[in-house]
Amino acid sequence: MLPPLRALVAFEAVARLGSIGAAARELHVTQAAVSQQLKSLEQFLGCELFERSQRGVSLTSAAQQYLPAVTGSLQHLRLQTEMLFGKQQPDVLRVKANHSIGHNWLIPKLKDFTTKFPFIRLDLSLVDWPSREPCIEADVEITNGFIDSKHTRAEKLFQEQWLMVCSPTFKTQHSEALARGDVSSLPAIQVKGYEESWMQWLTHHKRVAVVPNVQLELSNSLHGLEAVKQGIGMMLVRSLVAERDLLAGRVVLALEGAMPSESGHYLITPNKRAVKVNFFCDWLHQQTQVTEEAHPLTSTYLSGYTP
Repeated sequence: MLPPLRALVAFEAVARLGSIGAAARELHVTQAAVSQQLKSLEQFLGCELFERSQRGVSLTSAAQQYLPAVTGSLQHLRLQTEMLFGKQQPDVLRVKANHSIGHNWLIPKLKDFTTKFPFIRLDLSLVDWPSREPCIEADVEITNGFIDSKHTRAEKLFQEQWLMVCSPTFKTQHSEALARGDVSSLPAIQVKGYEESWMQWLTHHKRVAVVPNVQLELSNSLHGLEAVKQGIGMMLVRSLVAERDLLAGRVVLALEGAMPSESGHYLITPNKRAVKVNFFCDWLHQQTQVTEEAHPLTSTYLSGYTP
């Protein structure tokens, strides 16, 4: 059974805005018309959706469960209408993401997005650094840190940990020095631009604060991890970036422990979001929740972890 569309639109507006009067103004109808639509929807469903009082209206338990389905359906209908018949909304969603999180986390999950939203074509750009002016050349940016802007809003996706990793072979070859916690004589790989340093990590864990011998410097963690897997040296890396390689055993913890990151990965969007952006952001938040529940490596201390 399908409820009347006008009644659903009125229900969503009242639920979102919190009052019949505000919904009436947005929909350009009278309050009596909105009340009539709500009444017709309640009669159709056979249950009350709002508790009415002198202070206004509030959602019943049934309405709270029903609202996400109604909101999602209306957004889907609006977006497809805009795609097919509108001139203002293109069917391309431009996403800019940090190289490491894009390669290691986002791209492996994109099949789920394209399956759920086949009418949106993603234009994904992977970059090393956040934009100086966010969301000028992209609809959405996923960055390691962010630049504040009055035209955009930022939401933290992950609070990560810094890990010291190496290849299994490297750990075997340098087992004695690593067992002593002495990294001063060991080769290391450095990623440019990180605020956190070897000295901070060693001090955080109350180890001898003598930095290792940096033999290779690279522009991003993705390339750095590849060098780690080749046995060139050990590297400080964010937990989310290293997670897949850790779980697969391609890299291991050179020394146990983690250090909380000073910043994090952020979702940056314009203050006024297009419908397609809302679809992507809602999907992205679902994916971050799944990641945190399934793989606590991204947010908890790695005491004694071995793949």
